[in-house]
Amino acid sequence: MYAILDIEATGGKKGEEDIIEVAIYRFDGKNIEDQLISLVSPDRQIDAYVQKLTQITPKMVKSAPKFHEIAKRIIEITDGAILVGHNVDFDYRMLKQEFRKFGYTYYRETIDTVPLCEKYFPEATSYSLGKLSKELGIPVADRHRASGDARATLEIFKLLLDKDFLKDISKNEISNETKTSSGRFSEFYNDAPNAIGMFYIFDSNKNVVYLSRSHNISQSIRKILTGKNALSNRVRMALESVKYEITGNELISWIKENHELQRLKPTFNERSKKISFPYMIYLGKKNGYKTLYIEKSREAKGNGVLRMTSLPFAQNLLSLVTEEFELCPLLNGISKCDENCFSYEIGECHGACVGEESIESYNERVDAFLEKINLDNKSFLMTGNGRKIGENSFVWIEKGICLGYGYYELNHQIKTPQIIRERMIPVEHDEGVDSIVKGFLFSEKYKDLIPIKL
Repeated sequence: MYAILDIEATGGKKGEEDIIEVAIYRFDGKNIEDQLISLVSPDRQIDAYVQKLTQITPKMVKSAPKFHEIAKRIIEITDGAILVGHNVDFDYRMLKQEFRKFGYTYYRETIDTVPLCEKYFPEATSYSLGKLSKELGIPVADRHRASGDARATLEIFKLLLDKDFLKDISKNEISNETKTSSGRFSEFYNDAPNAIGMFYIFDSNKNVVYLSRSHNISQSIRKILTGKNALSNRVRMALESVKYEITGNELISWIKENHELQRLKPTFNERSKKISFPYMIYLGKKNGYKTLYIEKSREAKGNGVLRMTSLPFAQNLLSLVTEEFELCPLLNGISKCDENCFSYEIGECHGACVGEESIESYNERVDAFLEKINLDNKSFLMTGNGRKIGENSFVWIEKGICLGYGYYELNHQIKTPQIIRERMIPVEHDEGVDSIVKGFLFSEKYKDLIPIKL
């Protein structure tokens, strides 16, 4: 669906013009389904040059509706449609500018007919709307009036669709030169770094509407701004600016995301309060053997080991634990065999599933895993990569609780609690963050663990 449009404005300094006339034809590729043609009463004077060009006078617009009176109609007639215009950037900018005046962010996909005409009518002597229409034999009534120019644009667009044998236009697979969605938003991610960190999307009121951690900031911004899902569409509609912050390592990104979700409560994040942990790895027992198993989170009742953000994450981590500590896949619920697990058949399981391994020997390895991720009463710095060369990051765990994170130069000493506090960015205690830290302890995604004496 397309919305072919043309807009006439008062003239004046860019960003301060007002719309004085709008024409929109809703077009399904074959027929006009709806149309809107209206003068608009502006809040400023019409420049003398514009009056002469359009023949629209102050008297004509005096009794016309204000923009806010036709705004709902514009939203309706362009809903689900791609805006099509000859030099469409101007028309689109004017609509967004008017909607922004009363706090509404207007977003639509656009197609500019000018570069398409250059592609499909290479012999044309001019690509101005009037001269091109004349060369193509298209009659133009009311030149420099919104209805006449929009109708001429519609007729040109019909010819372009006829010439579009590959159906690139109808698929909305327009090249960069025709202002695709990705091209329009490239300014927000082209200069962003390909680094680990956080990015924040702001609306026109300077509120954060969406935030996320990322392994590659530039790629993640591009993905959210050019996606085809409902979330991407909502984010694009609200978008005013994008900011990012390099964290240097994944753990700080996790901690920072959880902290920022609670602090900023962005509108479009599904879990705006904090990171959700719907699954848990629990510690149990079977015939005396300690077992690890996955279930949906509930009150731990003393046997909760690790909170997990998703079932696939939980399954993957449990598989890694089982492999590293040579545990039994059957006891841990990974293998679905009735008797012995497959690992036993190939000699990788010590036989706990068939009672061949002693309970004590097996449980020692389970305890070794539990001790590796144990935070109880431990105080240490977990160091990692910094934001630049010559810098390290740290996460401070004090008596089993994650208090915050920070950065330091490689030649600096930060082994006392006082220096750590001066450099640290504090975060509120959260059991979910503790589980994240435990996961990084298990996977050894850190440079060093530095014990701290309190």
